[in-house]
Amino acid sequence: MADNYLEKRMEEYRAGRLANKSKVVVKSVAKGRPGDVVVNFPSLRVLLLGGPVGLISRISGMFRMAGSKVAFCHGDRKKCTPVAQANGSRYYPYDMADFSKVDLIIDDLSDRWNGFDVVIDLRDVVDDVKNEYVDPLSMLLVLHSHPMFGFVAHTDMDL
Repeated sequence: MADNYLEKRMEEYRAGRLANKSKVVVKSVAKGRPGDVVVNFPSLRVLLLGGPVGLISRISGMFRMAGSKVAFCHGDRKKCTPVAQANGSRYYPYDMADFSKVDLIIDDLSDRWNGFDVVIDLRDVVDDVKNEYVDPLSMLLVLHSHPMFGFVAHTDMDL
């Protein structure tokens, strides 16, 4: 009896009837709702300088979700190291009061990434940004960093 069972199973195996059945999975594209705007982001190289850790975390996370490379500089290693590890960004543990360190960061990123596309200087942003403003402010900065919004820039020139 065991021999018959094994012979039958071997016959099914050779015929391909024991192979796992492949399943076809069809993913549907999420449909936009009325009022939705979709903006395709190119991969950008972004540098964030200083600022509140919560804001840095949110901005860097948004850029990383859009496929961009992100580096940021901040003096608080204890809070910023987990942020960099969580979203895959590059962290430079420099005190932003020493502006000569910024030159080192710029040189390093120029070598590693062949330059960068966006620099967001958050050093003058107060540390007590209310939580309800972190998401809208982050989204505003990310959207205005899109190349389509190239007219949005800050210069030190008197107009």
